[in-house]
Amino acid sequence: MRTAILALAVLLSLPTRPAFAQLVSHPDAPVRIGHYHLNVTSVEAHQKFWAGTLGGKALKFGSIDVIEFPDAFLFLHVQKPAGPTRGTAFDHIGFAVPNVPAMAMKLAAAGYQETTGREPKPGEKPPATSGTSAVYGRFAYFLGPDGAKIELVTADQKGDPPGAPPIVAHHIHFINKQYVEMQQWYMKAFNATLRPGQTDFFIGADLPGVGYSLNFFRWEGDPSITHVPTAGRVVDHVGFEVKNLEAFCKELEGKGIKLIRPYRKRDPAMNNIATATIVDPWGVSIELTEGLDQIR
Repeated sequence: MRTAILALAVLLSLPTRPAFAQLVSHPDAPVRIGHYHLNVTSVEAHQKFWAGTLGGKALKFGSIDVIEFPDAFLFLHVQKPAGPTRGTAFDHIGFAVPNVPAMAMKLAAAGYQETTGREPKPGEKPPATSGTSAVYGRFAYFLGPDGAKIELVTADQKGDPPGAPPIVAHHIHFINKQYVEMQQWYMKAFNATLRPGQTDFFIGADLPGVGYSLNFFRWEGDPSITHVPTAGRVVDHVGFEVKNLEAFCKELEGKGIKLIRPYRKRDPAMNNIATATIVDPWGVSIELTEGLDQIR
């Protein structure tokens, strides 16, 4: 796993209520990862994992419970998920931290299950929950409540400014037997570029003006498996923040990508910011937003 550059988080506050930090990294990029929408059995269990253990910040957005990390928000919707991330083509959320083994030991001590990049098949023995098996000390994988999977990668501390946050939302990782085709679809949809260094089981795509963003693993399980849609699962959909969303939606339609939910200039469900929805060919739901970084 290549080294990540940890971003400086500028945390804003209001005297009358908690405020959201803006998506501060790469503010001029046309497309950035912005949020994840989770279906959860227990808000308290997820707050303990994402905020109490990982170090995010629990907030309220109207009546919605939100976990804030530098550069991404997690929206928690109380609805028993149809299943974990495993079984969908959305495999995990990546976070950058200064010390992967230390965070892995913290997660293991709190009782969370350590796993692998390509998890064992159902019925196979999982890896030991030791908290010390972070590969080369640089990355590790864990399962949170409802089977939400994360990866920890090592942040590059050289040149990080004083006060840099201890954890930053870093990348999305997909898993698919058609991992090359999936990478090509995301390059087409989001004008991403091929990352050098692909292998026979891994390939990357980088969002313009952002860099390291989207990763794709080859599926190692049953080759007959067809991934189920993410809608209704623990990670229901991923969100991308887009500049000039209306024009971007027209560009997607020009590429033959159908809008499942058309462009809305003001979406009441998202504090009247602009939204639209698409679904990739493997069933990953994607919400597009414009103005997420202005939510207070």
